[in-house]
Amino acid sequence: MNKSAAKVLEIVVCDRVYRVGCSDDQFLLLREAALELDRRMREVRVQGEGVGPERAAVMVALNAVYEMLEQKAVSNWDVSEVRKRVTMVEERLDRCFFEQDSLF
Repeated sequence: MNKSAAKVLEIVVCDRVYRVGCSDDQFLLLREAALELDRRMREVRVQGEGVGPERAAVMVALNAVYEMLEQKAVSNWDVSEVRKRVTMVEERLDRCFFEQDSLF
């Protein structure tokens, strides 16, 4: 991370304040992530009375990673196959335009 582009984001999770360094382009998304983390932590603590912050953090992290892996499995595109198909479509369009131009 470039030191000149560094910002410090102050986030609050379960009433505890944390300062996190980030670049300008990470700032908004990181702030949104912190708000979501706080929401999820509070939800876990409300649902499970007596759940401490460490256990809540582990549960939230586990759920977040599970969701990420589940999404990755669902949207696992074969990029090389997509590129091949796009190239084929471009070639077909080129042929169509060439044939159209030769008509005039």
